[in-house]
Amino acid sequence: MSRFLNMQEASDHLRNISAETLRRLARDGHLPVRRIGRRLVISERLLDEWADTPGDVRDTVYPGTGLRGES
Repeated sequence: MSRFLNMQEASDHLRNISAETLRRLARDGHLPVRRIGRRLVISERLLDEWADTPGDVRDTVYPGTGLRGES
């Protein structure tokens, strides 16, 4: 079973992408995150799959995951 990571934990897991960059990618719908209360989380399995996907991550859109308009 995959565990859920917050954006700082995801950043630490990836080692080369800042938590702020991950938040921006999530806001724009390019990272498959979920909101639990006020926290953004991503499954470790999905994060690894996302990181292993070739090409520009901005070409990938996850419907329903964009956080535009939310504070």
